[in-house]
Amino acid sequence: MLKRKMLRDIKDYKVQFISIFLMAFIGSLVFTGMYVDTASFETSMDNYYDETNLADGWIYSDYLVDEFLYQVKALGATNQMERQLVLDSKAKLDNNPNIILHFIENNTISKFYLIEGKELDINDSEGVWLDKSFADARNLKIGDEISFESNGVEIQKEIRGLGYSPEYVYNIPLSTVQNYSSMGFAYMSYKAFPSDNIPYNVLNVKFSGTSETFSQLLDYRLHGYYTAFLERSHQPSVSAVAESISQENSISSIFPIIFMIISMAMLLTTMKRIISHQRTQIGILKANGIKNYKIILHYMLFGFLLVIFGSLLGAVIGPILFHIISNPSRTFYYKFPYWNFVGLMESSLIIPIMGAISLLVSYYSIKNIVIEPASNIIKPKAPKTSKLSYVEKLKVWEKLSFNFRWNYRIIKRNKSRSMMTIIGIIGCTILLISGLGLYEEINESKDWYFNDVTHFDSKLAIEDNISLSQVKSIAQKTDGEPIMESSIDILTSKTELATLLVLNDNDLITVTDSNHDKLDVNDEVFLSRKMADMLDVDVGDTIDFRIVGSDKIIKVRIDKIHSSPFYQGLVMSPNKLEQLGLNYTPTSIVTSQHITESVDGIDDIIYLDNLITGWNQMEELSMLVIITLICFAVILSLIILYNLNLLSFTELENDIVTLKVLGFESAYLVKLLATQSFLFIIIGFIVGIPLSYYVLSMIMPAFGRNIYLVPSISPTNLVVSFIIIISVSIIMNLYFSRKIRNLDMVDLLKGLER
Repeated sequence: MLKRKMLRDIKDYKVQFISIFLMAFIGSLVFTGMYVDTASFETSMDNYYDETNLADGWIYSDYLVDEFLYQVKALGATNQMERQLVLDSKAKLDNNPNIILHFIENNTISKFYLIEGKELDINDSEGVWLDKSFADARNLKIGDEISFESNGVEIQKEIRGLGYSPEYVYNIPLSTVQNYSSMGFAYMSYKAFPSDNIPYNVLNVKFSGTSETFSQLLDYRLHGYYTAFLERSHQPSVSAVAESISQENSISSIFPIIFMIISMAMLLTTMKRIISHQRTQIGILKANGIKNYKIILHYMLFGFLLVIFGSLLGAVIGPILFHIISNPSRTFYYKFPYWNFVGLMESSLIIPIMGAISLLVSYYSIKNIVIEPASNIIKPKAPKTSKLSYVEKLKVWEKLSFNFRWNYRIIKRNKSRSMMTIIGIIGCTILLISGLGLYEEINESKDWYFNDVTHFDSKLAIEDNISLSQVKSIAQKTDGEPIMESSIDILTSKTELATLLVLNDNDLITVTDSNHDKLDVNDEVFLSRKMADMLDVDVGDTIDFRIVGSDKIIKVRIDKIHSSPFYQGLVMSPNKLEQLGLNYTPTSIVTSQHITESVDGIDDIIYLDNLITGWNQMEELSMLVIITLICFAVILSLIILYNLNLLSFTELENDIVTLKVLGFESAYLVKLLATQSFLFIIIGFIVGIPLSYYVLSMIMPAFGRNIYLVPSISPTNLVVSFIIIISVSIIMNLYFSRKIRNLDMVDLLKGLER
């Protein structure tokens, strides 16, 4: 009998039960989808790094002879070593693409990962193993001949295999557009080098302990015999992948939890009202001799089954959906051979957790009803006695409109429902404002960097080993300004990789503060705001840094803090750099002219349009996830507001009938409900604004090492979020206005008589 009753109840309350199902479904879908997608990406990369034995560090030296290796091994922290010769080259193909050649000693550290062809043979002097992305873009196949030119020497080999490398998961210069046909890498045996004496220049090392300790030991024993030591976390590809994972983690650590909390809070409200509405039926069940525990179990199963089914379906669809959304973009930028779906078991724990919460919610809603005598439960619940509040005793009370007085008393009589309605709107507000805020801030950072900071059209990359007078001559011909960009290590308790920008005060690159206002570049040292926050330093403090590849440590005092949406580190003038004892070596020239012809001494030309396209490509993955979250936030808002309006209407149905009998027009009754709904929206929205800002302030600092996002909520964001919420509320009021007009007066009045 109870099973049949449950089926009838589900049919009668299908809208409420569908809303419970959908809330559990969306909450579980977002939680499991984001958790599994982020965990899978991170685990896939970790497994790939482990399988290919990615180096812990790279030592750059021109003295990689046996004695050098002996000294490195004598450090005691080194587990494995392998020498490589790494050269820049041009492939003899259309447009002369750049190919980085690796002549390897044994392929044991940072191993080439084969996708097609034969395994890399260290004794094969005629074969080359090529970057698969480059080969696909150039339609190159196994068995094709390919030639490279490096330092005036031509190297021709046969393609034996295609694959990936853990050092080139991310193989795109940050300043250019993604184009796999213009760049790539190749691996060859050391026996493929044209000369018998191969001048190794990179030593891949595996070591125990921290990179800081190993670097100190290396400096102590081999100071002056190597040009640079690069630890794994600072390697460009590893760092870029870590940035992407950090961005995903920052989003997935907050939003799914908010979805879950809102869904469970609304479940409490819905189940409590459904059970309260069935009070008379519970009394009849008791009067017919059905035990209390059976009634409790019966109603506990209502929400439990729907929540379990909804969360189970969400847990199945979530990982698939988020993988479909994010993976095409991810695999376009990051090249790795396989995808490990992980976190399914951990994320599926949300199913029993949501099920347990639904049981507790249902038990809490039913426990106080079943302990009453059946004779009391069968009768409609007596209205709550209410004393006049302070407001109702005021003389002005009688002068207030009936609309205000009626809604005031309804809210006072149903404090818990009113509070849950406001909480639901607060949750919707947080999801919408913070989601739109994150979307806006990423776009604003792009506008900040390319409109307020960057004003050049062309950036000319200077060739190595040209004189400063040649640089000045090129700058004069192109009406440009030379600048120096370099990677630096800021030395604290933990080494931080940063950027050094050296430039004169000009109109082509503007140094800005957090308000995007220009700061004059003079003989002072500027540190970016995000880096200052990471290092916990401010104006007047001193820091140590060194240019990557140099062992000279410089101590500087921070004179000013600047803000940059991208590239965090130091900014100073050439004069200040030389005062610190460092050579000013321009690396590029920026100009407002669109340079199309080749220029002697210039290695490459980068255009502003390419920079913008490159930025868009890098942020595409994050934007896709954010847009998806915003869409789900709108859907959840629709479900929640509909459900809350439905519960409010159901609870006030008898009051509405009474007012209709007293002669109130349906239009006026709609106005009464709309006033209450609007009041709740205003309160919930206002309270939700500072909470949304708090959520943004938690997400944005963790959005990667290089990207600086300032938590803020724009008026446009507030207006759009409010319009979405109020539009849904208006649609709901229009829907319920029809229900008010179609109320069955006779049937409801008979219910009141009972």
